[in-house]
Amino acid sequence: MKAILIIAHHCILPGAYKGFEGILDKLHHDLPGTRVASTSLLDLENDLRTLLREDVESVTLLPFLLLNGQHSKNDVPRVVAKLQEEFPQIPITLMPCLGDWKEFSDMVVDGIRNAQKETVRQSSNSTLHTSHSTSHTSNLFSIELNLEGRNVLVVGGGRIALRKVKTLLPTGAHITVVAPQIDPEFTTIPSIVLKNRPYEPLDLRGIFMVFICTDKPAVNAQVSNDARARRILVNNACDYLDGDFIVPARMDFGENIAVTVSTQGRAPSLAKKLKQKIQSEWAEGLEQVERDFLH
Repeated sequence: MKAILIIAHHCILPGAYKGFEGILDKLHHDLPGTRVASTSLLDLENDLRTLLREDVESVTLLPFLLLNGQHSKNDVPRVVAKLQEEFPQIPITLMPCLGDWKEFSDMVVDGIRNAQKETVRQSSNSTLHTSHSTSHTSNLFSIELNLEGRNVLVVGGGRIALRKVKTLLPTGAHITVVAPQIDPEFTTIPSIVLKNRPYEPLDLRGIFMVFICTDKPAVNAQVSNDARARRILVNNACDYLDGDFIVPARMDFGENIAVTVSTQGRAPSLAKKLKQKIQSEWAEGLEQVERDFLH
């Protein structure tokens, strides 16, 4: 199996990896059978070594950089040379940075032309816009996900993180909690792994899903971008728009009926009130429906 490893700058700003993720998706689609992975300049050596230990026949590296500067001229080649010595049987090809591609100037010109055309189109259509509001349509897709045996990371050690962990416990997921300060109640849960220290990017190794539950925007942004660069599902308790998914309020009735309530992440207090109303008014009826159906 051939492999491609794309190297990007490390960035903590939300949404910074949007275009980067689009390229990864296209490579996955257009090069079936090729292992496509990503890394940051900080994680290059560890991630490349991990990739070389897998069943790959060759690795192609693409520095997702515009300028041919210190990173592309010195830092990256040094890491590649070191690992090529460690794994001489696997060819490693280092491509030039994007700014040195002969096709890059044409891409820039085409992009500017398209932007100019779009500006003209928007100007001509501006008189057609109306001020009345439109109804909001959710783009969220509701599923029930099997997490049994999956590795789930919770970043944060407060009450919000504790509630997330309690929600995850029945799923059979392997839960790890990392935070410099951890609520004492966490220590009463024997089935989870506690890391009483600040978050590190290496905490995401082997993780399927991450829940961000801190009150520090810089940490939240770093975790979100680190996870996205590794194609890990993200739930951000502080900013539902930044995450890949939200967790609806769930109620179990009897052994087989589960009811969930969601306000698309925009009104948690309303979801809580609806949950209380359903639990108080529907419980007996739903449990009776289950008994009648099964018997």
